[in-house]
Amino acid sequence: MAVYRHIEVDIPSERVTIEKQSNGKPALIKYVLEAPYDKAKGYAKPKRTTIGHQCLGSVTKMHPTTQYAEVFPALWEKVSNERVKPVLKRVGMFAAMQAINEKIGIKDILDNVYGIDKAEAILDYAIYSILYHTDEASGFVSRMRNELLFSKAPYSDSYYSRLFEENMTQELELLFRRRWALQCKKDGVEEVWLCIDGSNDDCQSKGVEIAEKGHAKSRKNIDIVSFTYAVTEQGKPVTYDVYRGGLVDTKAMKKVIDFLDECGIGIKGVILDRGYCDQNAIKYLIEKNIAYVIMVKGHPEGYDQMVEKYGSMIKMNAEYLIPHTYLFGYQEQIQLFKSYEHKDYLTLFFDYQNGNERVTALLKNLYGEMSRLEALLHKDEPVKVDSKYTNYLSVEETKKDGQVIRNIIIRTKELQEAIDEKGLYGIISSDDMTPRNIHDLYAARGASETQYMIVKTQLGYGVIRVQYTQGVRSKFTMGFIASVIRYEIEQAAACVGRTVNQMTQELESIEAQKINDVYTYTHTEKGLLVRFFRSLGADAVELIQESVKFENDRLAGRVATPRKRKTGPKKGSHRKNYDEQGNVVPRKPGVKPGTKRSVINQDGTPRRKPGVQKGSTRGPLKKDGSPRQKPGPKLGSHWKKDRISSES
Repeated sequence: MAVYRHIEVDIPSERVTIEKQSNGKPALIKYVLEAPYDKAKGYAKPKRTTIGHQCLGSVTKMHPTTQYAEVFPALWEKVSNERVKPVLKRVGMFAAMQAINEKIGIKDILDNVYGIDKAEAILDYAIYSILYHTDEASGFVSRMRNELLFSKAPYSDSYYSRLFEENMTQELELLFRRRWALQCKKDGVEEVWLCIDGSNDDCQSKGVEIAEKGHAKSRKNIDIVSFTYAVTEQGKPVTYDVYRGGLVDTKAMKKVIDFLDECGIGIKGVILDRGYCDQNAIKYLIEKNIAYVIMVKGHPEGYDQMVEKYGSMIKMNAEYLIPHTYLFGYQEQIQLFKSYEHKDYLTLFFDYQNGNERVTALLKNLYGEMSRLEALLHKDEPVKVDSKYTNYLSVEETKKDGQVIRNIIIRTKELQEAIDEKGLYGIISSDDMTPRNIHDLYAARGASETQYMIVKTQLGYGVIRVQYTQGVRSKFTMGFIASVIRYEIEQAAACVGRTVNQMTQELESIEAQKINDVYTYTHTEKGLLVRFFRSLGADAVELIQESVKFENDRLAGRVATPRKRKTGPKKGSHRKNYDEQGNVVPRKPGVKPGTKRSVINQDGTPRRKPGVQKGSTRGPLKKDGSPRQKPGPKLGSHWKKDRISSES
């Protein structure tokens, strides 16, 4: 690594550490590129690079290294008067984002809600989360330095901390949620089945008022923050909510449904996990006249009666086989809860594959515990069965010839009951549907589970790394925005037989090279990328060229404008326009103001201007055959007499 001793620059004020050396050598200026969180150790591990050597006799100046030129290319050009070597700019994700915005208008909504500058920073962060599966702001600058961004340059982690905690207020969050829900309605999300599910994250951040004890997914005795997502049965994210950790799922569901109802989105029905299986939730859905499909939780009286009566009967019985599946099912209308006199349609399922896998896992773990206990039997130590297996195993002591003999006993009755339960589960529905229809409908709930997996693992929002209530709410908003964009990429990628991660790698291969201060791109994109952009409704060649021009315009000081969503009527309609509230706006007849006619007619002939054409002569007769009068005062007119008298 070369050090430029003849150049002095200011030591950056942020993200640097000064590392002193022995033997009188100058101190090293280390710059923190990123600080990924190490889950095993429980703290962040910074990644640093040396960007300079401290100048002797100065605490504010340093001699830069070659790494300084890479981290701060614009500053390096100013102090060295040397052009930075040709730079590669990755433009694929930016181009894809342009196509996505033209399709769903997500950037236009963010521009209107947060302002253009903040909206651009939000979108850059969403792309960062999709590419690197993280929400750690510390790595943003180093990883996105060569990415074409909506912002002029990648912002620091301190900027994003202020953005989350101060600028993305709760009022703006609510406005964004409403605008997005209305946009979904315009795009056809109305009268749909919604998958609604909740989850939570552990929270040890300070100043988070909504963090409190609850049923933590991590099973730790720790404060949590809860959130709810609502997606269509196809997986399209519609809305979300962030709330205090101790709020029960049923009340959280009510908030989401009421919010969507206010936005005019009709809900045909909801598909819910077992966490919503209680009589309060069912009462609410019946009052709102909303159909439901809910997985049964625990052992309510009606479910236990079904299992006792039909559990053994349907197992591996071809009479109850659901075609094209490995499921056996039987349905009956019953009262599920003893204290709630209402009958639902309960379908009892037996999943052959799932049952075998769960029985195998149970026995494997049981045998592991038995091996552990057997190793302790002959030692002079107390032998205690793990609490997970006390229902199935016990250690009994007997005396023989004055010696204590310990044996492991399998409680066969309890183990048999556990084995019989594996593979059996129940789903209740408000309407009379066949077991096959219920299975297919509930399978759509996997869309919401997929979105949770994406937000927590693929986008990195499973850990709360910000402080204060508004910071936490804003980070969940960021996660939702990223999931909306990722969903569109996922749909387009599926059309070409690729996953999201495979498609983002292909997009990252689209690079523009900077030569003589101008970015150029040679169109060598694969047919796969052409088909991908076509599935988003865009032309790959045109869009990539526009993206390169966007950056060149910005470098030249010209106004660079990204694509916006095409205005006009709702997709599929040719007669209706809609306002922001989703109401129909009548179209006025005639030509719109500002419309300019072409100089050529549709048949290819020149268009004539209205009025009498230049050089035209009138005939002596009118259309009715009477003589045409010459221009001027008519015979007998008083105008001429009055004029003569006034002149005299």
